[in-house]
Amino acid sequence: MSGCGDPCDKCEQLMQPYLDRVLDEAERAEAESHLEACGYCAKRFRFEEQLRQFVRSACCEEMRPELGAKLASLRTSA
Repeated sequence: MSGCGDPCDKCEQLMQPYLDRVLDEAERAEAESHLEACGYCAKRFRFEEQLRQFVRSACCEEMRPELGAKLASLRTSA
């Protein structure tokens, strides 16, 4: 990765924008090059990617009615 400092620090800065697909072509190529060469950052990338997939799928699931009722019963009146 270009510039001063630790290449993994730069990769960390690019990780979320890379996952959001908002990097320009040069930044994307830089991130991909580092991810191909660095097992540690590649592992972190896979974790972040899987976490995003989990959150997306969890947001789409409907709450079971009995869980909704239990949560409603726990509410306190103001």
